[in-house]
Amino acid sequence: MASQAHGGSFSKGSWIGEMKQASDKTVIISEILDPRTKNLLSMSKISDYVLSNELVSMALAMVAEDRQINSVLEELFAEQGNEMHIRQADLYLHESEKLSFYEIMLRARQRREILIGYRLANAERAVINPPAKSDKWKWSLKDVFVVITEKE
Repeated sequence: MASQAHGGSFSKGSWIGEMKQASDKTVIISEILDPRTKNLLSMSKISDYVLSNELVSMALAMVAEDRQINSVLEELFAEQGNEMHIRQADLYLHESEKLSFYEIMLRARQRREILIGYRLANAERAVINPPAKSDKWKWSLKDVFVVITEKE
């Protein structure tokens, strides 16, 4: 990561700049093994964590109910293949544009994405497989969409 300045000498200024740039893009995600810790995190408004034991339990329960779901989970969690992304609304619509979920699905499909849900700007939770997909809504550019797409 360190840079070399003119003539091979080390440049402290360029190294600090590179470190700052890297830290602006870095996200630290904690693995939470004790479910009691989840309550502390929710009170502190920290959102970048993974409850790994809970995820494994949910995946096992889904596979136990329907063995065919295993291949879907393998595809989503494989290093290669498709994955879920959160996309900004401006990729699919203009401010205050009134569209149905189905119409946004078509726009996502043009980008080779599968739209599966959304999170409104003022909501804490995403809505996956929403009801009333044909109802038109006035969307905000602060809304986000959940899509499945090929690995970038």
